[in-house]
Amino acid sequence: LCGIYDPSAQRTRRARASAAAGSTGFGVVVTTSDGTLVAYGNGLPPSWCQSAAAAEAWALFTAARLCPTLPALRTDCLTLLATAEGGTVRATAADKPLARVWNHNANTLDGDLTLLVLTRKLVWLPAHQTTAAIGHRTLSNGKRLSTLDWRANRLVDALAKQAAAQRQMPSALS
Repeated sequence: LCGIYDPSAQRTRRARASAAAGSTGFGVVVTTSDGTLVAYGNGLPPSWCQSAAAAEAWALFTAARLCPTLPALRTDCLTLLATAEGGTVRATAADKPLARVWNHNANTLDGDLTLLVLTRKLVWLPAHQTTAAIGHRTLSNGKRLSTLDWRANRLVDALAKQAAAQRQMPSALS
């Protein structure tokens, strides 16, 4: 497999207005190197993952634990890349709000989160771009945004929104 496009997380509109009424979800898209769609799906992080960044980190954990070897991963969450780059000690420090989910990631990835970035297994791509960005915008690995990157990111976002809507509280209750 060439890559897993995720981890993309979405909070529903109501979640932005009221954390109790909203929810987060994530989407994952798996492709081959030639762009063939192999699989896609979505999921719900644990209820204690109450931000988009937490759901992104949970999606990374989900992808990492399901694969015998870590595949190439794409994310549109720059915070995910920055946290991994900062290392395990900083990501899992007691004063970090996402330490719990990053502990899961560190344990799954044999303890060294910086390897995600150093080996370029985790690559950031710009999100919410028009087709004009294809071939012009740059990913964190220095490569240009491809049609595959753009299309997979759009699908991942739709999957994440669909997942978040599953857990969303009805408007009459929020």
